[in-house]
Amino acid sequence: MKLKTLCSAALVATILFGSAASAFAENGDEKVLTSEGTITYVEDNTPNPPVDPENPEEPVDPTDPVVPNDDGGPLAVDAVTKLDFKTQKAVTTDQTYFAEQIEVFKTGVSDGTRGNYVQVTDKRLASPTEERTGWTLSAKMTQQFTSGSVVLDGSTLTYTNPYIDGAGADAQKPVLGSAASNFELNESGNSVNVMGTADGTTGFGTWTIEFGSSAGVNGADDTTGKANAADENLIEDGSISLFVPGNTVKTATAFTGKVLWTVAATPIS
Repeated sequence: MKLKTLCSAALVATILFGSAASAFAENGDEKVLTSEGTITYVEDNTPNPPVDPENPEEPVDPTDPVVPNDDGGPLAVDAVTKLDFKTQKAVTTDQTYFAEQIEVFKTGVSDGTRGNYVQVTDKRLASPTEERTGWTLSAKMTQQFTSGSVVLDGSTLTYTNPYIDGAGADAQKPVLGSAASNFELNESGNSVNVMGTADGTTGFGTWTIEFGSSAGVNGADDTTGKANAADENLIEDGSISLFVPGNTVKTATAFTGKVLWTVAATPIS
C-alpha cells in the first residue's frame, strides 16, 4: 500500500513539473504569461434610423417626408422619401414636373435641404455554413398615378444624378446598377437594379443613394430641385421627374403613384 502511495505521489509530481515546464517553454520567460479575450457576434435585427444622405454619420428625424421602416433585419431598406410634384395646372400639352427637394431635421431643428433618397443597411454575418453574398436594391412602379378611378395613363418617373454615400469605409461602398445613372419607371412595372454589390466582400454598413445633391457635394451645382422665384410650384433643376401626357384626363384631386424599393441578397447586375 505504501509503495502504491509513493508511486502515485511521484507520478503527480512528474505531471505537475511537466506542465510547468511546458508553460515556461511556451513563454520563454517564467516572468511573462499571456491572457486571452474572446468576443462572439450575432446578427443585429433592430431597425436602422434614417441618416443624412450628405453627412451619413448623422441621423435625421424620421418625420415627413422621410418614411422610416419600422421592421428590422440584417439586410433592410431603412427609409425612403415621399416625392412631391406640387400643385400644377391641368394643361392639354405634355408636361414634365420635377420633385421638390426635401428638408431634413435633426432633433427638431432644420438642417437644410437634400435630394430625395433611399437608405439600405447590410449587417449580415458570414457563418461556418453560410457565406455573405452580394445584394441588390431594385425599384419598380407598383401603382400608376391614380385618383379614385382616374388614372394618369402613360405617366412615367425618371431618376437622374444618383449619389451613393455611407458611414462605412469607401472600400465597402456599393456601386450603381448598369442602367441606374438615368432610369425610367413606368406602369408596366419594369424593375431597375439601382445599387448593390457583386459579392459579399463589400456592402457592409449603412448606405444612401440620393438623387440630386447639394452644391459642392457631387458637383458644383445644386441638383436637388428648387422652386422658381416667381412660382413655388414650378420646381427647376431637379433629379426626379414625372412626365404626364397632355391628352391624359385629369380631375381636381390629388393623384398618387407608388414605387416599391426592394433589397435582395443577390449580386447586382
